[in-house]
Amino acid sequence: MNSVSISLIIGTYNRGELISDTIESVLNQSVVPDEVLVVDDGSGNGTADFVERRFPTVKVLRKPNGGTSSARNFGAKNASHDYLVFLDHDDLLLPGAVEKLRELALEFPEAQAVFCDHQYHDVNSKKIILNHHKLIPAFSRLESIGVVRKTSNARLYGRPMYTALLRGNLLQQPWMVRRQVFLDLGGFDEAIRYCEDWDMYIRLTRQHEIALSDFVISIHRIEGENLHLESWLKQYEMYERTIHKQLLSKYPLSLSERWTLRKKLAQMEKRRGDHAVQEKDFRRGYKHYWNSFRWAPVDHIVCAKLLLWVPRLFSASN
Repeated sequence: MNSVSISLIIGTYNRGELISDTIESVLNQSVVPDEVLVVDDGSGNGTADFVERRFPTVKVLRKPNGGTSSARNFGAKNASHDYLVFLDHDDLLLPGAVEKLRELALEFPEAQAVFCDHQYHDVNSKKIILNHHKLIPAFSRLESIGVVRKTSNARLYGRPMYTALLRGNLLQQPWMVRRQVFLDLGGFDEAIRYCEDWDMYIRLTRQHEIALSDFVISIHRIEGENLHLESWLKQYEMYERTIHKQLLSKYPLSLSERWTLRKKLAQMEKRRGDHAVQEKDFRRGYKHYWNSFRWAPVDHIVCAKLLLWVPRLFSASN
């Protein structure tokens, strides 16, 4: 088991004493990480001081505020071990989480990263999802992705996972990745918010094999200020940035992969158009529908609206 040495990184900002539950879930693991790093991202409420007093075995790093990705990247650069596990400051590890990730890395040594599933707990709505892989319809796509090899409870994926991720994220946090691979990929893109994990997973699977188990290892908590609750319009800006990175990448895309990305951009422009129409802004709606048509002229509703609205727009301009 010692052949897999692990640094676990928790980025935090103004979490204060509430971070105790998260850290305790790490220190109470059946297999404790070789190193636990808490990166304080410029907190103004004494979070770093509290962690140092309450958890003397935890290494605390301090940096100016730069956001979640910046904190994670700072932790990765200062980590001492071969593998990295990232954990949000409000999430909880189940008791065998680190042990399971380590087992996966040993079972699939060719994998550069390993993933499991998590529970979803929305603190505000009380919504709970105990298992994404089995209970969320979108995750049924996992069953159709080709595998390199599999065991009774895990699979090794190659390029087909990258192709599948272009349609939307299928991988959960926390996850474990070889530190050098993470650094070679450039870490998390600090210019992307809301979907920085998806962007990283896409870049990772484009070049490397990963292993995935259906085992549930953590509780992912959604709270009032969680980014998952942000406006979908703001999220779309970051989704588009992630997609354009792939379209402009130096790595070649197959025709089907490129078409998948173009259709996703078209779908987002269509939704923007629908939103504009609901606000009675038909000119802006037409612009978004036209953009949707340019990316992928396959939606008959978009095509029909473009044709029907031309006379209305001309009359409005006159």
